[in-house]
Parts: sequence; structure tokens; C-alpha cells
Amino acid sequence: MKKVVVAAIGGPCTVLLLAGPAHLATAAPAGLGTVQDTVSTLQSHGYKVIMNKTGAGPLERCTVAAVRPGRDITELRKNSRERTVERVVYKTVYLDVSC
Repeated sequence: MKKVVVAAIGGPCTVLLLAGPAHLATAAPAGLGTVQDTVSTLQSHGYKVIMNKTGAGPLERCTVAAVRPGRDITELRKNSRERTVERVVYKTVYLDVSC
């Protein structure tokens, strides 16, 4: 019986983990855009952007190397029924930039 419960819970979680980064790919602009355009687009989708810059060039001459998912920042709140619930405050995303 325990194996059935683990399989029932594990299957959907695996699907969510595999599908999770897909929304970041759609959030990043396609084509030739500047780093600032990418940051603006991600922020407009509700992400807090953490930039990892490699190289000493100015940001205007840098290119986006990767967009990686970060973790969700959450807080615990009590709802109207005095139950504690976890609420996502914001989501982070890592933007790798090379110059």
C-alpha cells in the first residue's frame, strides 16, 4: 500500500519539476535583445532578477548566456480560519551575463 501512495505523489511532483523551467524560457525574450531588455521582461513577469556577470565590459556590450530558475521566497500567514498557510511573496530567477 505504501508503494502506491509514493507512486501517486511522486509522479505528479516529477512532472512539475520537469515542466517548471519551461515557463522561464517563455519569459526570456527571443532574438537579439539587450541584457536590459531581458531584465525588464523578466521583471514584468513578476520575477526578481539576480544577475551573474562574467567579464569586465560594460553591460551594454554583454549578452545573456542563460536564464536559470531560482527559488520561491515564501512567508507563513494565518488565514481567516486561523490556519497557517504558505504564500509566495516573489520568485527569483538567475540571469547569467557574459561580456
